Amino acid sequence: MKDQGAVPRSMDELGRVVIPKGIREALGWGEGTKLEIAIGDITARSVVAREAWAHCSLCRAQSEDLLAVEKGYVCPSCAAKIM
Repeated sequence: MKDQGAVPRSMDELGRVVIPKGIREALGWGEGTKLEIAIGDITARSVVAREAWAHCSLCRAQSEDLLAVEKGYVCPSCAAKIM
């Protein structure tokens, strides 16, 4: 993929910006991918977008092996402590 770092995009009236297809494909992002958006450098007026991972509701650890419980998640380590 060619460098996609400087692809100009316009923000719509709701604040939405389309991430170019080449960037989404390179990162493996598809419909439904959850992203965290944060200020990267306020002086440079930049933002950072990264894939959001769910956190354990008890210890805040990030893991791909979280167990869904009610409205949150529990990591295997915390689940073992509870059982």
